[in-house]
Amino acid sequence: MKIAFVYVKGRLARLADTRAGQAAREFYYGAMELQERGHEVQLYEVDVGSDAPSGSMSVEMLYKLHLTPSKTNGSLVRQLRALLPELNSNTVVVATASGPAYGLALLATCGQLRVPLLAIHCGIANHPLRRRRRLINALLLRRSWTMLYGDGEMEPVQRMFGPLHDRLRVNQFGVDTSFWRPEREKDGKYIMAVGNDVRRDYPLLLKLAKQMKERFIVVTRQHLGDLPSNVEQLRGDWHAQTLSDTGLRKLYQEAMLIVTPLQDSVQPSGQSVCLQAMACGKPVVLTKTVGLWSQEMMRHGQNVLFVPPKDLTALHKAVSSLIAKPKKRKKLGENARATVCDQADISLFASRLEDFAEQIVH
Repeated sequence: MKIAFVYVKGRLARLADTRAGQAAREFYYGAMELQERGHEVQLYEVDVGSDAPSGSMSVEMLYKLHLTPSKTNGSLVRQLRALLPELNSNTVVVATASGPAYGLALLATCGQLRVPLLAIHCGIANHPLRRRRRLINALLLRRSWTMLYGDGEMEPVQRMFGPLHDRLRVNQFGVDTSFWRPEREKDGKYIMAVGNDVRRDYPLLLKLAKQMKERFIVVTRQHLGDLPSNVEQLRGDWHAQTLSDTGLRKLYQEAMLIVTPLQDSVQPSGQSVCLQAMACGKPVVLTKTVGLWSQEMMRHGQNVLFVPPKDLTALHKAVSSLIAKPKKRKKLGENARATVCDQADISLFASRLEDFAEQIVH
């Protein structure tokens, strides 16, 4: 197959480092794995945050009237339209984020994108939408084939947008287990949390830190306010490359454990961070939300410790139990690494994407 991947801006600048093994491969969503299997793969990117003139005042007006799909403005449509001559020469196009996915589905509806569109969406049912935009999104979801990252999103998406039948399936996210790997045996130095998602419950984490003497490192670009003396914030942003993947890997490897506190939502928040940390052989304490990506893969007490949302007492108990029991930390981390290698490697994500694409085009 000839497969075109369309990304949000930031991937192409990191491509050389990734191919050299200096950065992880997962945020290319299987493109490299499919290329290694003999598919002809082309990579493109668009700037969804661009404030450049759109070249389409009509699209901008429709956007302001909520008559375009979510996350789709005139500038984005203009960028996507400019790619059409190249995109239409492929067998299938893979849009790796909701903005490009909806924008390309809009162009397909207008007859301008003439090849099948496989869209990767995350969090599209997480917020209420005005009726007009919900109907528009539903129409465009039927102009493409959709992959979600987690089981928890399947029912809410169909409840919001109507049944999508064979056009919708779950492809759980996979990480680069060759890159994210354990370091030599060493005792962890700190408790760590990572992520910029607005659904991170960092206020809860800071309450936890105030009750403990251990050192905490929080990697986020979010504003955390006044920090307790035992908490250090590192500004981490994948798009701005303020922290390299090798730097993040070293932080994982030298941590005692990883805490991912979340607000409850149907979006599979924390998925990539947890899988990266697990691949590094680290124990993870995770808020169990309705959007958990896999009830089957993630097993409390075996490869992860779950805590309920907003439950400081449960969070303190889970973290304290791991601090007090090094053997428990070690075993949980070993099981976590084995689980990710067996069930959540990026090569498995690529295989499921490949199967779906082949079904679409035949």
